[in-house]
Amino acid sequence: MTRKIPEYLARKSTNVYLLVFVLFFSLIFVNVYTPFEFSTWFNAKNDSLNFLYSTYYILGGIAIMSISRIVMHFVNKKELLSILAYVFWLVGEILVIVMLYTFVSKVILDDHRPASDIFQRAIIFVPAILFIPYVVSYLFIGLKTKDQALNTLLEQGAVRSESANTEMTDETINFKDEKGKYRLSIKKSSILYIEANDNYVNIYYLDNDKVGYTMLRNNLKSLEDKLKPYGIVRCHRSYMVNLHKIKMISREKEGVYLTFDEVAVSRLPLSKSYSEEVVQQFSSL
Repeated sequence: MTRKIPEYLARKSTNVYLLVFVLFFSLIFVNVYTPFEFSTWFNAKNDSLNFLYSTYYILGGIAIMSISRIVMHFVNKKELLSILAYVFWLVGEILVIVMLYTFVSKVILDDHRPASDIFQRAIIFVPAILFIPYVVSYLFIGLKTKDQALNTLLEQGAVRSESANTEMTDETINFKDEKGKYRLSIKKSSILYIEANDNYVNIYYLDNDKVGYTMLRNNLKSLEDKLKPYGIVRCHRSYMVNLHKIKMISREKEGVYLTFDEVAVSRLPLSKSYSEEVVQQFSSL
């Protein structure tokens, strides 16, 4: 338990997400579903007062957690807490919230029950109420952080790939989705063509001499500048083609077509608006 907590737990954004989620979850969970006979927790004469008291209590608990997380933030800036210390810190937060409830109930609301009974009830149910938002928040934040870390690694790999020796004959092309996140990498020599498909593109490639394809949420316009240096260019409003895989450009009655080296691959149309650039690049290969 001397291991340090993950770095993302010490981030300011993590604690902000946690506090916001706990606030809204608690307000809805407690005031709408009233778990653990919560309507009897306060010395209230009617439901309206009980709703008001519970809301104030939740806001008070969030205020305690906010102060605690601000202090924790400065502690973690010096050195990350150990997992054991972090767990004790969470337990301490809960104990302070329980003591706040006990004090408010007994002193301010003049609850007739003994303080020990109020404390015992709260020490059971407060952690139970906080358990769900804590777990959901940490799972969500953890998964989001791992996704960001993976994206960073892919970006670093892409930079190394793009800055590598230009004499390499089989470069790897890294594809991003419309949000800029890396989704897949394909060898340039395997790519045949890319087809527009509504909000997606279909990337056709060779896999053991068979044609396969994968879908990517993006559009041809966004991919044009990125793929042009690799010899993958726009040939039609619905297609981009890897010119390294083309063996012939032919004019026929129906129009101009690009024919692939691989017999099993369908030929693609070449539009007039793209023909000059495609022919120039094809001739220079």
